[in-house]
Amino acid sequence: MQGYATVPATSDAKEYLRLLLRHKFGLLLTLLLGLGLAWLYLISTDKVYETSALVEVNKPNNYFNSDGSANQTDWNAPTIKEEANLLRSRRVLSPVVDAFGLRTYAEAKRLPVLGAMSQRIPIMAELISNFSFAQKYAWGDATIDVSELTVPRRLEDSELTVTILGPNEYSLSDENQVLIERARVGDQVAVEFSNQGPLVIQLSEIEAPTGVEFSVVRGSLQSTVTSLRADLSTETTDSKSRMVTVKLRGNDPEHIANLTNAILEEYTSVKLGSQNQSSDAKLEVYEEQLPRVEAELRAAEVALSEFRRSANSFNEDAQIGFKLAQLDKLETDLLEKEVERDDLLKRYTVNHPTPKRLQKAIDVLQDKIRQVRGTIRSAPNTQREIGILEDELETKRNLFIEISEELQKLQLANVGNVGEVQIIDDALPPRKPVSPSTLLAVAGGTLATLFLYTLYLTLRSALSTVISDQESLERASGLPVYMNIPKSSAQRRLGNPVTVDPRRLLPGSSDGGDSSKAISSNVLALSKPEDYSIENLRGLRSMLEDVMAEANNNVLMFTSPLPSMGKSFLSLNLAVLVAQTGKKVLLIDADYQRGQLHKSLGLPSGPGLPEVVRGKSELKETVKATSVPNLYCIARGYTGGSGSEIPSDKEFGAFLDVVAPRFDIAIIDTPPVLSVSTAASLGKHAGSTIMVVKEGEVKEPQLSEALKRLTFSGVRVSGCIMNSSSSPTPKHYTYYQEQLD
Repeated sequence: MQGYATVPATSDAKEYLRLLLRHKFGLLLTLLLGLGLAWLYLISTDKVYETSALVEVNKPNNYFNSDGSANQTDWNAPTIKEEANLLRSRRVLSPVVDAFGLRTYAEAKRLPVLGAMSQRIPIMAELISNFSFAQKYAWGDATIDVSELTVPRRLEDSELTVTILGPNEYSLSDENQVLIERARVGDQVAVEFSNQGPLVIQLSEIEAPTGVEFSVVRGSLQSTVTSLRADLSTETTDSKSRMVTVKLRGNDPEHIANLTNAILEEYTSVKLGSQNQSSDAKLEVYEEQLPRVEAELRAAEVALSEFRRSANSFNEDAQIGFKLAQLDKLETDLLEKEVERDDLLKRYTVNHPTPKRLQKAIDVLQDKIRQVRGTIRSAPNTQREIGILEDELETKRNLFIEISEELQKLQLANVGNVGEVQIIDDALPPRKPVSPSTLLAVAGGTLATLFLYTLYLTLRSALSTVISDQESLERASGLPVYMNIPKSSAQRRLGNPVTVDPRRLLPGSSDGGDSSKAISSNVLALSKPEDYSIENLRGLRSMLEDVMAEANNNVLMFTSPLPSMGKSFLSLNLAVLVAQTGKKVLLIDADYQRGQLHKSLGLPSGPGLPEVVRGKSELKETVKATSVPNLYCIARGYTGGSGSEIPSDKEFGAFLDVVAPRFDIAIIDTPPVLSVSTAASLGKHAGSTIMVVKEGEVKEPQLSEALKRLTFSGVRVSGCIMNSSSSPTPKHYTYYQEQLD
C-alpha cells in the first residue's frame, strides 16, 4: 500500500463547470426554489409608496436698515442641515401627529406569509378559517375603526387585544387580564385605574368575522414622532443649494401625500413665526410711541399759539434766529438719539456696545445744547420763549412724521411677508410603489439561492472524499486509469436480460436468428456498437496486450469496491468485443449471489462455476457457447451463494490452470470487494485485475480499504476504470459518427 503514488489535486474552471453539470438538476430545483421564495416575499410584504415635495429655503432680507445702513445685529445664515433638523423636530411633527391621529394604531393579527397568501387566494382563506386554531387570525379583509383611545401612561406603546365577539360586539384585554368583557360599537367605554388615569375606548365600525383578534396600540408621542422621522427624509443636490426635496414613505398613497403637505405647512408656519418676532417687537415700540408723540405735537402747537397771542411778539435779528435754529437742530438730533437708544435697550442691556455708543453721543449733544442756550440767555425773554416753542414744535412734527412712516412700512411688510420658506411643489399621491421591487426580488432570490447552492457544492466537493473524476481516482488509488467510460443513454434504454432456451441456439435451429436478436437486445456492444462507451471499450481492448504483458496467465478479473459499479457491463461488453476480433474468450461469472451474465447471453443459470470446480458437472456441460462467435460463458451456477457449495481458492486455481490455456483470454466478473470475499480469494489466481469505480459513488477510504484487502490477499491490481463518467462526448467523435452515417 505504501507503493501507491499520490498525485496532487488540481482545480480549474473546467472542474467547476463539470461539478455544476453533474448537479444541473439540483441547480434547476434551486432556481425554482429561488423563484418561489421571491414570490412568497412579494405577496407577504406590504407595498411601500414614496411621495415627495420641493421646498425653497430663502435667505432673510433684513441685512440692512431702512436708511440703507448695515444692520448691526449678529446673524448666521442657517444651513440646509439645520433646516432638515427643524423640519424633523417635535415642534413641527407633534401637531401633525395629533391632527392625523397617528398615535392610535390597529391591525388584524395574521400569520406571516400564510396570511398574505390567503388574502390573495379566497378559496385558501375559506379552507384555513374552518380550523379551530386559525379562527383568531384574519385570513381575508378585516378592519376596525378606533374613533377614540386614551390609555394611562404605563399602557402607552403596549399592545392591547380587541377580540370580535359577534356583530358589533368586542372585548378588550392586555397580556395580563381582560379589561372589558363586552362592549358594543359606538359606545364609549371607560376603565378606571387607581392613581393612573382612565382607559377610554370607542369603536365606530367593525368589519371582521367572529373570533378574529386585533392588535391595538396607543403610542407615546416620543415613539410616534420617532417612527414618523424614520419614514421622513430630506435631500438636496449640494450644500449650497437652497432647494430641498422632502420625501415620506408609507403604505397608503393618499395618506402620505396629505401628511407630507401638513408637515410642510406646519414647518412654514414655524419659520414665519420666528422670522416675524423682530419686526413685531419694532412694530410694538412704534405703536406705543406714536400716540404720545402726536399728543406732544398738538400741545406744542397750542403753547406756541397762545404765547404769541398773549405776548404780541416780533422777529429778532438774524443772530438770535441762527442760535435758535442751531438749538433746534441739536435738540432734534438729541431726541432721535434718545428714541434709538430706547429701542435698543428693549433688545440689549445697557452694557452692550451699541447702546453705550449712543449714550455717549447723547451726552455730547446735551453739552452742546447747554452751551447754545447759554449764549442766548441775554436775548429778550419773549423772543427766546418763542424760539424755544417753535423749535420744540418743529422737533415734535419731524419725530411724528418719521414714526408714522416707519409704522406704515412695518405694517405693509407684515401684510406682504411670504417668509423664508416657499413650497414650490406640493406632495402628490404616488401611483407606483417603490418597494418591494419585483425585478430585485426575483433576481435577488434566484441569485442568492444559486450562490448558496453553488457554495454548498463547492465546499462539499472540497471537503468530500467522493471520487468524482479521473484525477481524483488516480490520486486516491495511486494506479493508472486505463479508461474513462461515459454514461450511455442507450444502455439505460435496454430491457431486462431475457433467458433464452439453449436448444434454440443449436446449429440448424429454425429460430436461431430470433434468439440472436433477443441476445443482441441485452448487450450494448451488439445492439448499438457505435455508442461512445463501446468505442472506449474498444480502446481498452487495444490496450489489453500492454495491460496483461507482465501477467503470469491470460486471466483478467473485474471487480469493484461497492455494488452497482458497472463491472458486469464492462466484463460482458469487453468479452464480446474481444471475441469479435477472432479470439476465443471465456467469460466467467464468479458473482455467486447476484450474477446475471447468463441472462444477458440467453443462457440458463446452471450448472455453473461452483459445480464444475467441485467436479459436480462436466466441463463441456458448464462451458456454454453463446450466439456470439468465439465467446463462451460459465454461469454463476445453482448455489445462490451458499457457503458450503462455494469452491475454495485452491480448487479455483487448479480449475483455471486447466481451463484458461484452452482460450486466448479468460475474463472473470467478481462481486464487490467490500461486500464479500470472493474477489480477494479468487483474484490471486488472475494474472491481471482491474478495479471498476463509478463516478461519484465511491469514497476514497472505501477505495483504499478495497485495495488494501486485495493487496493483503496477494491480488495484483493493474489499474482502474472510471465508469459512468459525466464528461461530455467529444465533438470529434460526434463529427466522425455523422460522417460514417
